[in-house]
Amino acid sequence: MKFLSKHILLLTSIIAVSLTSSCTKDFEKLNTDPVKVTNVAPGTLLAPAQFDGMWIITRRAHRLNNELMQYTVETGALNDFARYEFKENEFDAIWSGLYVKANDMNEMYKIAKQRNDVNNMGAALVMKTWFVSNLTDMFGDIPYSEALRGREDLDYPKYDTQQSIYTSLLADLKTANDLFNETKPFESTDLIYAGDAAKWKKFANSMRLRLLVRVSNRSEMNAPAQIAEMFTNPTKYPLIGSNDDEAMMKYTGVKPFINLFFEMAAAEFSGSRRMGKPLMDIMNTTVDGRRFRYATKNTPGAYVGIPSGYNEQETIAFADNGGLKTSTLATTLKEDDYPFPILTWSEVNFLLAEAALKGWITADAQSYYNKGVEASWKQWKCTWDGTAGTTYLARSTVRFTGTTATMERLMSQKYIAMFFSGFESWYDYRRTGYPVLPIGPATGNNGILPKRFEYPLITKATNNASYTAAAARIGGDNLSTKVWWQN
Repeated sequence: MKFLSKHILLLTSIIAVSLTSSCTKDFEKLNTDPVKVTNVAPGTLLAPAQFDGMWIITRRAHRLNNELMQYTVETGALNDFARYEFKENEFDAIWSGLYVKANDMNEMYKIAKQRNDVNNMGAALVMKTWFVSNLTDMFGDIPYSEALRGREDLDYPKYDTQQSIYTSLLADLKTANDLFNETKPFESTDLIYAGDAAKWKKFANSMRLRLLVRVSNRSEMNAPAQIAEMFTNPTKYPLIGSNDDEAMMKYTGVKPFINLFFEMAAAEFSGSRRMGKPLMDIMNTTVDGRRFRYATKNTPGAYVGIPSGYNEQETIAFADNGGLKTSTLATTLKEDDYPFPILTWSEVNFLLAEAALKGWITADAQSYYNKGVEASWKQWKCTWDGTAGTTYLARSTVRFTGTTATMERLMSQKYIAMFFSGFESWYDYRRTGYPVLPIGPATGNNGILPKRFEYPLITKATNNASYTAAAARIGGDNLSTKVWWQN
């Protein structure tokens, strides 16, 4: 808290500089140096990237991911995302925004490297990886090697293959692990770990674990062997090992460092949305203690969701529920100091449970599964100690042992845990097919839950030749085309 208070005014000015310098007339000209200053301390560039990047991802996940993954269902005419219908420019904002932040981190890395500032070099690599991995997981092949090259004036960057992008990102995370050094200075306005190099190292390796699991269906990436190498050498490759280690944006509630949902109109945040039936059904069946953190109760005091993918009139009727109403997002999610996750201890445990279940590591999958559930409950500040946790894990609908130790059960619990964790549940669904989500009769895209986002209008208009080549290579720029790592 003392660290954050000390830098709060500095953050305001940094954000203003970053936003001003990042707004170019032509967003597709991604390589235009987004940070117009090179004499600043590299650590001062970290906070605005964290703050702005987190908001870009969290805001768009609330708008898109939560509808696709049926965490929520929009009942009004505001959007048709639950029916897989998108405006042509829907994806422009997240494309441009994440590229700007990735560019900022690329510049931060270069400035830090000039000063041999290893900890800020490592932090820049981790944050850049977070932004770029989201971009490629949303769209597939994207500009990368020619898109972050500063002053070289490459106006029309080529689209790199997703395989080559992942190879580069995974190498960067391995480099970051080697760079972080607790014995050297880490001078930064760091809104996640307050300059704790040991925790940044765990973050880097946990991000690498996440991405390795994501590409584990691709034999050419040798992901299981890399995961085993990390798991068997925790001294060299430490992972997030507690809720205290996890990468969270823990807002102070003091402007500008606040949860920006606080300033969003109630109608836009939750007013016309209802909780999705799949999420509420799973949580009701398991008598989940996290429900009150996620949702409100309806008039009789029950947690009730509505089905997704129906026409507007049917959806409104489902929401009314014969006058009994249905659940909406919990109001606490909108509080000015409510924290949102980037990468949690719960997720790390579920990743290791999957690795153990598939035989990539020699470990007890049930133990990691149980720890994943426990970590999620504690992340959401739910009572676990005493009999609450043991009772929950012993339920027939939760227990992970014998014939119930399946990917479907693991991913169903991970689906609950990844609520408001960016687009991670959508990426997991596309990789594993879990949880099984019912597809409503009014959905477009031939009733196929989107496998990727279509390239933004802005890149089609300003970098058409590169776009056309990429679209042909991936098999067509549409919502049904699989990205490289999907089954």
